[in-house]
Amino acid sequence: MAENDPEDARAKAQADVEKTAARPTRDVRVRFDDTKMSSNYANVANVGMSKDEVTLLFGTNQTWGAVEDEVVIQLSSRIILTPSVAKSFAETLQRVLNEYEKQVGKIA
Repeated sequence: MAENDPEDARAKAQADVEKTAARPTRDVRVRFDDTKMSSNYANVANVGMSKDEVTLLFGTNQTWGAVEDEVVIQLSSRIILTPSVAKSFAETLQRVLNEYEKQVGKIA
């Protein structure tokens, strides 16, 4: 077979698939370590993005019923995610909110 033969490439790819499929599977237990975790209350959230990341900003608006021309939001947390983790997070959050609305009622 030639070095760039498509049949050869397909055969190698198929062999890789079979080798991977033949590997034994094992259960992996995930443990969340919260010893260094902090908790913050947020009543404001904002989202930004670039090509390589999605940024979540969380903060607190403490100007209840204010009539000022400017509202200051005290930001407390910035979480930076890869796009794939952000998508997974969004899907999980949507599932949780759907379940919340089933149990508690529609969110206004």
